[in-house]
Amino acid sequence: MDVELWLRPWARYVPACRLALASGSAALPDDHAGPPWLYLRQPADSPPLVDGRYDTAELSAQMAERAAAGQAQHETRTSLWLLPLPLRRAAGQVVAVDGGTCRLIWPNAPEKPQTGVEPRDDRERRSAALMLRAEAVWDRIGDVEDALSDPARLWGRLRERWTATDAGEPRMDEIVRQAREMGRVLDALEAHLRRILRRVHRMTPLGRVQELDRRSLLWIARQPGERLAERAGDSQRILAIAREESFDTLENRVLRAYCELADRHGRDYIGRNRTRRQTRRARLVEHFGKRCRRLAHELAARGVRQAEPGLTPNFVLQQNPLYHRVWDAWQALLARERATDELWRWQARSWEEFCALALVVALMGVAGARLVATAPLWFRDEQRRGTWIETDSPLAVVHLPDRGLIAEVQTVARTDALAGFAAPLWLRIGRAGETRGFLRRLAVWPLWSPQGGLAAGEAAEVRQLLVQAGGGALAGGLVLRPAVVHEHADWEQDGPALTLTLGTEGAALRDALFMVTEFVEGFLPEDRP
Repeated sequence: MDVELWLRPWARYVPACRLALASGSAALPDDHAGPPWLYLRQPADSPPLVDGRYDTAELSAQMAERAAAGQAQHETRTSLWLLPLPLRRAAGQVVAVDGGTCRLIWPNAPEKPQTGVEPRDDRERRSAALMLRAEAVWDRIGDVEDALSDPARLWGRLRERWTATDAGEPRMDEIVRQAREMGRVLDALEAHLRRILRRVHRMTPLGRVQELDRRSLLWIARQPGERLAERAGDSQRILAIAREESFDTLENRVLRAYCELADRHGRDYIGRNRTRRQTRRARLVEHFGKRCRRLAHELAARGVRQAEPGLTPNFVLQQNPLYHRVWDAWQALLARERATDELWRWQARSWEEFCALALVVALMGVAGARLVATAPLWFRDEQRRGTWIETDSPLAVVHLPDRGLIAEVQTVARTDALAGFAAPLWLRIGRAGETRGFLRRLAVWPLWSPQGGLAAGEAAEVRQLLVQAGGGALAGGLVLRPAVVHEHADWEQDGPALTLTLGTEGAALRDALFMVTEFVEGFLPEDRP
């Protein structure tokens, strides 16, 4: 089994982006800007063995290679597999290769931020910012779920939302619902926190002793003297049972854990919607977060410890109406917390899904564009390896009557000649009414990277790729990368190749969509039918 590490999906035509794997270990370059892929000279029904499992990697593309075997042409089916981002950098990933295993290490890979821990250095702050970006992409994909309430206007509503200068209210989220509903619950609980009287042993003045037990009597027996007053010594105190009030109950521990988790989710929500911080929802969440933070500090000051996930609820958490609502709200936030592990590992897949939506939205901005067909969309109840939407290809078909053209956004390469480019998205342009062939094809590569921003010289590399390997099958290339800032989109164009940063909100999203629209318009044939 021949296994290679590909640093770019088009590495089939760029040998410098390929690295053969052998027994031992291998490291990704320090400046690697993108996810890693495993290339196997075997068909897709034989996945790679990664970390002892055959279901670790995700199939990205299937290709065919033809080589001379004697006097005949021999075809070999090959496959390209996307590797997830590890939760912990040091462990790396163990890949089965010919003759043994290879430990693949990504020295500069970020690690998932620890739950409930504030960033302490630059590396942890970068990880926290990356987690916010992943959740922001999650929010933009979630806009589809909101827009599906009117399927006929789905793409129009997405474009209005993503390109509006005043984007309006941020997307509804679990923390927004809880900010609306849980404020009064917390007020009522704070006024009447459950407490218990605990029996403790304490040095107590003789006149205030109310109860003794075996331990107290043993202590008294060991003291010198004959009478009790003599055994009490100069302080006239003995070890006795005392009753003290304690708030450190299981239900209050859950309450503190919920407050701290809600505060963190609220800060994440504000961080993902910085440009909408003055909206009603954002202010509501910010106020609720401060309310939770204050209550958590009060509980900690009263000696209440923090509950750990996975505990079994007691009678109070099950039957008390107020504490039961806190329990349900805590479980809802914990479920979202667990989903972020999968979201972190498959950020590259989420980015591909977001870019597919953005490409259709940008295409709808071409002058005179009219949506004539779209594939059905199903929004999953739970993500599958970073993706939420289930659909088919073509994703959308747009009619451009002013030019007499039809444009299709496809998610599958239809021919082996195109499959070799391993592009997840394709824009295919043809004449309206013609059934044979298409005039032009544009390959779209959504390339996620932890650091974000453009990769130097990538537009020239894509243009050279088009010149060397296009052969008429491919006329243009578009690379979409995550934006570093929300204020603007960065771009670099070299002829028919464009590399562009795409944001998740604000000008970086709006400007990037407009630039993709302009690039597509320039890519359309000039001659009219």
